[in-house]
Amino acid sequence: MWLYVLKTAAIRASGCDRILCVQNGGLDNGVSQEELIPLFSKFSNLEGIVMLPHKQYCFVCYSDTSSAALALEKLNGFVLRKGRDPSQNVILYLCFVEKAPSSVSPSYERPPGLDIVEDFVSEKTEQALIDLMDMDLESTNKETAVMKHRKVKHYGFEFKYGINDVDVKDPLKKGIPDICHGFLNEAKERGLIHHFPDQLTINCYEPGQGIPAHVDTLEAFEDGIVSLSLGSQIVMDFRHPDGRHVSVLLPRRSLMVMKGESRYVWSHGITPRKSDIVSAETGNKESDSNGCAASIGGLTLQARRRRVSYTFRKVVMERDVIKCDKCKGNAIGDRDPEDAFVPQTDEEAIALERRHVNKVYEDIAEHFSGTRYKPWPRVVDFIMDQPSFSLLADVGCGNGKCLGANKDLYEIGSDFSSNLAAICHSRGFETCVGDVTCLPFRTGSFDVVLCIAVIHHMATKHRRYKALSEVVRILRKGGRALVYVWAMEQELNKTKSKYIKSSRQQKQENQEGGDAVDETSSNDCVASRPARSSAERLTCEQNSTVKQESEGRIADHSVIESAYASDDKSCVSEFTTSQSDNIIDSETCGSVKQISVQRVKDETSKSKSDQQDIFNDASKSYALEGSPDLDQKKLTVHVNRTQFKDQDLLVPWQLKAKPIAPCESENKTAGNENANKGDLFHRFYHVFRQGELEAMCKRLADCTVKKSYYDQGNWCVVLEKL
Repeated sequence: MWLYVLKTAAIRASGCDRILCVQNGGLDNGVSQEELIPLFSKFSNLEGIVMLPHKQYCFVCYSDTSSAALALEKLNGFVLRKGRDPSQNVILYLCFVEKAPSSVSPSYERPPGLDIVEDFVSEKTEQALIDLMDMDLESTNKETAVMKHRKVKHYGFEFKYGINDVDVKDPLKKGIPDICHGFLNEAKERGLIHHFPDQLTINCYEPGQGIPAHVDTLEAFEDGIVSLSLGSQIVMDFRHPDGRHVSVLLPRRSLMVMKGESRYVWSHGITPRKSDIVSAETGNKESDSNGCAASIGGLTLQARRRRVSYTFRKVVMERDVIKCDKCKGNAIGDRDPEDAFVPQTDEEAIALERRHVNKVYEDIAEHFSGTRYKPWPRVVDFIMDQPSFSLLADVGCGNGKCLGANKDLYEIGSDFSSNLAAICHSRGFETCVGDVTCLPFRTGSFDVVLCIAVIHHMATKHRRYKALSEVVRILRKGGRALVYVWAMEQELNKTKSKYIKSSRQQKQENQEGGDAVDETSSNDCVASRPARSSAERLTCEQNSTVKQESEGRIADHSVIESAYASDDKSCVSEFTTSQSDNIIDSETCGSVKQISVQRVKDETSKSKSDQQDIFNDASKSYALEGSPDLDQKKLTVHVNRTQFKDQDLLVPWQLKAKPIAPCESENKTAGNENANKGDLFHRFYHVFRQGELEAMCKRLADCTVKKSYYDQGNWCVVLEKL
């Protein structure tokens, strides 16, 4: 097993070196750095310990081989922690390391289009550039800011992190500093860049600081982004949407140039830590310390120092023209959906999601948040049922509407949209940016996971399964997850969901005491939250014809539920009930058999066969879905508030139009009468057929479906980690 871990983790063992790999000493085993430091510091010359996310091992680095050898002799086989029985003991196994994995050690591979030019500026120029940053650190104007993980200063245009863009109509007084012109002209003459930059962002990183993985806004800047590293080396992580990961060392005074695929496809970021594992040769070049010396081909722990980076970009100025060309008349909306097809591969799916999910939510975040202000009742019920002090993750938290319901829980939200995550964080919740197919959380770390209205945005069967697998991965054994997805069936048991009910029907229900959740009508908004901000009240006043989907509450007249116990499929039941009947949430097969509603008993036999057919059909459909066709099918654009005609489709989102000033209104011509109707976006959805979600869950070996039900146009499951 130990040798298998070394092989799969791309770790190469050696006879004797200064770096030890400690199996079972990783974060994935619940071991912390604080536990290991007292243990390994007993042997002199400990340089540091490198912990990796989602790994069962860590690296312990000494400044000499004799200390490392003594640690291996004394601690190999050491019982760090005893469990309830010997099989649960945490035992440390150690070996010397010659080669570390790419996640912690830089690789010789580079993403296509990435160039690194070493020693691009002299030490004298380096110091002058650092001094330029230091002169403005005490400034309080908009050119200089203190971010959570670093200090930032802008020239040319201020980069606005709330929208990940610049305002081309609001340039800064100071352009690119004169001291930069010389080496930028040299870069242009050497063909490293094709445009002379007009925007500069200076970042100052202290040891232990970093920056989340990101792709510089596609439409905002031209191809060719350059970054100059000053003061210290750094290891930058590049990730491809298909899962490939390359760590690249950026030496001190080097120039990094991102063009083509490395600029537009690969994300880049810096993991917050105080040291990097680099080759001994590189370490000797970067450090004056004799302790870094090692044999050629060996590794060393290189401490990070204060680093200043100069990142240069060329702003796309003709912003309106470009967007109009792409959108065929939509001022800010996404591109014409006529060229969107049902993806056949994960690569096509990722591209589709970037365009019709990720980017859309970034653009509509503020408006979208204004229409989401109240959690669904059944979601709240699930949250309130969780034991006190449980750790809950809301995957796809949006603006955080589901957080804070149970004050006895510890909660963390994550969302792929940085703008929505920022809104959630502004409301006082712990929040991070995360991809549901690769969550930034440790395996088995949460007691409870919510994944509400997220998985249906994944564009292929494989990516939906991968997202569901991630939800289960971060659950501890015995932990539970609640998953909601849009249903193909928006009418069940002759009862329409609130999504397709007419405005008149919904208004009548609201007057009778119903509280439709996530509607955007002014009646619902004002009644439910009188103290809302003026911006949110403005959102509520939009015309009912552009109301977006309701993420509704529990149906008053129809419920479909099923409960699972081992392999007993007789637990599945389908029934209807009125408000006077008890709504049945059966957790076990036995409880289903004790249901006293006579109507359910009469229909049980028919329901068993019907439901089994549904699950069988769904399983077949699930297995066949995604098989390539000769003619790729175009994605249809759904008509809001109607039944779904296809499972894979684009759902429009209409931004509320901004009011036109009287002087502008007088100047309107026949050619721009539609200019104030608001901007139209299209979000990708895969709507699930009955039984499809359960069929996908059954493929997961480490969980079981405890309950499934239908809730106002959504299929829902409660999963338990085995």
